Amino acid sequence: MIFEKSNLISEGKTKRIWATNSPAHVICEFSDDAMMYHAKKRMYFPGKGKYCNSINAVLLQVLEDNNIPTHFVQKFSDNALVVKRAEMIPMEVVVRNYSAGSMVDRLGLEYHKKLKFPVLEFCYKNDKLGDPVINEYHAYAMELCTQEEMSVMCYNAMRINKVLCDLMSEADIIVADFKVEFGRVGGRLVVADEITPNVSRFWDKNTHNRFGADGNDPQYEYAEILRRLRAVTDYKD
Repeated sequence: MIFEKSNLISEGKTKRIWATNSPAHVICEFSDDAMMYHAKKRMYFPGKGKYCNSINAVLLQVLEDNNIPTHFVQKFSDNALVVKRAEMIPMEVVVRNYSAGSMVDRLGLEYHKKLKFPVLEFCYKNDKLGDPVINEYHAYAMELCTQEEMSVMCYNAMRINKVLCDLMSEADIIVADFKVEFGRVGGRLVVADEITPNVSRFWDKNTHNRFGADGNDPQYEYAEILRRLRAVTDYKD
C-alpha cells in the first residue's frame, strides 16, 4: 500500500503524528528537537530526526524479527515511519542494567555500576507531574492497564532487554537503560513510540561513557550508534 500523509493529529516533545489515507495507520515524524528532563532542557542539532528515525526503524525491525510485536510498518521518509495506529498506555516501562540517572539520586547508588539483575520501573506519563515513578498497584488503581497487560509488558520488556543487549554487544555498545511504551492494536499489546538515544542510555563498551571525547557531542553520538548498528545488522534503510 502507498501511504499518503494528511492532517496533523498531535505534536509532542520529539515527534509529530500525522493521519494517513489508511484509518489503521499513522505517520510518526521525528523532529530535530528533543525536550529532555521533563521538558526543562532543549537539545537540537541538524539531522537529529533522521538519525532517530533510522535507529528506531532498525531496532523495531530487530524486535519484530525476534517475535516481539511492535507498531512498526515501514519507513516513510528520512525522518518518518509508518506505524499502526495504537491506543497508547500512559505509562513508561524503564529497564535498567546499570545505575544511572534518577535511580542514582533516589537510591544513593554508585554511578555506572552494573546491577546484579535488570530493574524494571514504571512511570506515569504526565509532564506536569514530571512523569512520577509508580508501581503496578498505582497502575491498576488509576486504571492505566489491566493485570494481564502489566504481565505482558513486563515479560516483553525483559525480552526486549535481552535482544537489545545481545545486539548492542556485537556493536561494542552497552545498554545502560532504556524505556519502552506499549499500545493496544486490535486487542493486542505492541511496542510503540520509539527506542532511540532520546529515551535510552547507550554507552561505548570501551569507556562505559557516552560516545565522543567528552560525551557532549550528541550529533556524533547518534551518528556513531547508527553506524555501529548498520555494521552488525542487515538493515541499511
